[in-house]
Amino acid sequence: MVSNTLNLDLEWLYATVERLRVESGDDPEYLSLRKDLPADWPL
Repeated sequence: MVSNTLNLDLEWLYATVERLRVESGDDPEYLSLRKDLPADWPL
């Protein structure tokens, strides 16, 4: 898992991912990259 590899707190990682989704949710580059991930991917 990313949090283990980077030695990050899992709660911090989830909060960061959620913040990115909220802040970048309407950004064309984010949307372009996001569409290539599975629908249930947490980003």
